[in-house]
Amino acid sequence: MIADGLILGLEPEPDITVTEWADNFRMLPAKGSIEPGHYNSGRTPYMVEIMDCLSANHAATDITFMKGTQLGATEAANNFIGYVIDAAPGPMLLVLPTDKLASDHSKAKLTPTIEETECLKGKVSELKSRSSSNTIMSKDFPGGILFISGANSPANFRNKTIRYLILDDFDGFPPHAGKEGDPGDLAERRTDTFSVRKKIYRNSTPTVKGLSRVHEAYLESDQRQYYVACPFCGYKQVLVWGGVGERKGIKFKRNKAGVVIAAWYECAKCREGIDESHKPEMLAGGEWVAKYKRREKRGYHLSGLYSPLGWVSWLQICKEFIAAKDSPERLKVWTNTRLADVWDEEGSQPEWTVLRNRAEYYKIRSVPDQACFLTAGVDVQADRLPVIVRAWGPGEESWLVFWAELYGDPGLSSVWSQMDMLLSSPFEHESGVPLYIEQMAIDSGFHTQAVYNYCRHRAVKTMATKGLATPMKPILNKPSMVDVNWEGEIIKDGCHLWTVGSDTSKSQVYSRLALKEPGPGYYHFPIGLEDEYYLQLTAEKKLTQYRNGFPLMVWTKLRERNEVLDCESLALVAAYRAGMAFVNWDKVRTKQLGGGVAKPAAKKKKVAKKKERKW
Repeated sequence: MIADGLILGLEPEPDITVTEWADNFRMLPAKGSIEPGHYNSGRTPYMVEIMDCLSANHAATDITFMKGTQLGATEAANNFIGYVIDAAPGPMLLVLPTDKLASDHSKAKLTPTIEETECLKGKVSELKSRSSSNTIMSKDFPGGILFISGANSPANFRNKTIRYLILDDFDGFPPHAGKEGDPGDLAERRTDTFSVRKKIYRNSTPTVKGLSRVHEAYLESDQRQYYVACPFCGYKQVLVWGGVGERKGIKFKRNKAGVVIAAWYECAKCREGIDESHKPEMLAGGEWVAKYKRREKRGYHLSGLYSPLGWVSWLQICKEFIAAKDSPERLKVWTNTRLADVWDEEGSQPEWTVLRNRAEYYKIRSVPDQACFLTAGVDVQADRLPVIVRAWGPGEESWLVFWAELYGDPGLSSVWSQMDMLLSSPFEHESGVPLYIEQMAIDSGFHTQAVYNYCRHRAVKTMATKGLATPMKPILNKPSMVDVNWEGEIIKDGCHLWTVGSDTSKSQVYSRLALKEPGPGYYHFPIGLEDEYYLQLTAEKKLTQYRNGFPLMVWTKLRERNEVLDCESLALVAAYRAGMAFVNWDKVRTKQLGGGVAKPAAKKKKVAKKKERKW
């Protein structure tokens, strides 16, 4: 079948473009489409040029689309697939970040499209038939075949010859897949045979500066942006977010309660306020303008501000901004998905003097009334155990209530006896009810067996942890049993080792340190801490490093000691282990439970059966 596709590749290219094919034949399935029915390119006119570049009769071979969400890019890619099957057959490969996502996309998007678009239904056999030519991960059609794969399984397309390549959600690809190398590069090499007749199409929302694949590809392109005309003065401009004092961009109005009630766009020239109702005519008359016209690779950048009327409004984007602006974690997502811009992680290191200067008047070992329970994070050094204790309250606001270094050889029991004293010691709560540490996370990277020995019989309150520096790993992952008997068999009631996403937890700590006002997520510090605490807390920074030729954002020590940051990270891990993410803060009864959380009787019985207290 592939040989047939190569022979057909010698025939003249079809005159019809992807846009024309979609407008004439494409049906958007009722399931999963915003506007089901006949496809209408007039709803997303900015996609017309991109789709035309994907047409077989267009000279462009390398196209990158760096975009926001809810812009119709997924349907444009599906149009490209339908066009190839019906009008310009040849070998095609669709790659998504993982096999699971690839399978889900095939079932939820491609299969319904084929079933509801008449000209495709007759060329691809039904999925439920006995024919093996149509499976979830491959679609056979006259003159070609569509392969569908996850970037985590590059072996699936290693020996395939491809003319049309789609790299969907490009920034979600792993940096490398085992020993195979970069999956994006491997996929692109599959198109070498077709040279000038190939099509490579990448699309994605960007992520972190220096790591974003789609951003790097866009920088190598002719960098096109979509210019639209002001309905009042006719001045053509790129829609931008703008900012305070800028003579252009999105503007909004809030009521006395701080709720955004109106949003409009201010023209860069006449400064007239443009209502969103003008957007359809603005989009229809827009045009793509290249920054570097001599570059062969085509690159398109489009923010969520261009989302068609009725999809994502300017008002909604403004409301999302207000909700995210005080949380670096949420602002990062908003910047990536709404502005289609990269997030600069390298500027995230807190200034230690700023943190020191915001210290508050409360005593060490005293817990404010808002706080409900305590957790601890413990690092293990050659001659000491650095430890911090944090109190947690509604919205994950927290207060540092203890910082110390317990000196002694961690290989001996004496220093661990000091840790037992800390675990059993009460902390003074403003309500008068004493609080105790609910969960303690201990790093097992050094003196591993000693940590296991300590945690083994204290599993209710302690957890042995192992950090994973891999980006985007969850803060808390499923534990494994590490104790074995002399036959190598796992001891059922032995020590559990919890793997934690240290990259993620440190990023979250730094994000919260950046908050300027007390409230959800805010970190409080007591007056009287030594400067050494703040210096260690801010001892690391995320920097771009190259490993095997691939850029990676890596936590890098800028000072000799960083134990406080490790301990703070582990205290956060312990809080999630204690169930902080699921606490119903309205039901917290501090005085009655001594810092615990009220639970229905049935749940208390269930926990009692397991002989382990969980929050």
